[in-house]
Amino acid sequence: PSTVCRSCKQISRPWGAYHAGWRSTSTRSAPDVAADRAAGVVSFPPLQTFSEEENMMREAVKKYAQERIAPVVSKMDENSTMDKEVIESLFEQGLMGIEIDPEYGGTGSSFFSSILVIEELAKVDPSVAVLCDIQNTLINTLFAKLGLYHNGTHSV
Repeated sequence: PSTVCRSCKQISRPWGAYHAGWRSTSTRSAPDVAADRAAGVVSFPPLQTFSEEENMMREAVKKYAQERIAPVVSKMDENSTMDKEVIESLFEQGLMGIEIDPEYGGTGSSFFSSILVIEELAKVDPSVAVLCDIQNTLINTLFAKLGLYHNGTHSV
């Protein structure tokens, strides 16, 4: 048998016990949730449960995408180019430095906020969402890890 199969046999609790922790607590009764906690099963809130800040960010990005990106999507697709004004506006809105410290020109938000932004952008134009995703998850990570922000000459 493969290593994965051997590893699966070593799991001490049955699969159902692990799977029970993935269920939404909002659709389950309080005694069921309490019983799971007593049994050591971890329950997480559904991913659709957002903080006030996350909801505000989603709404702001949704509005921005509809007003600034949607009108030029067809033109960008026809020309197979990214509109320079769209790129500039992404930086102006702080969407290209979501996890970067505000001291260096970012918004100082979380990785989860980055995902929410990317999802909202993708609803209007997946290409813009990919650009934003690459900037936030790859390029900014390199800047942070290599210390390019710390010499005082670079900002997002």
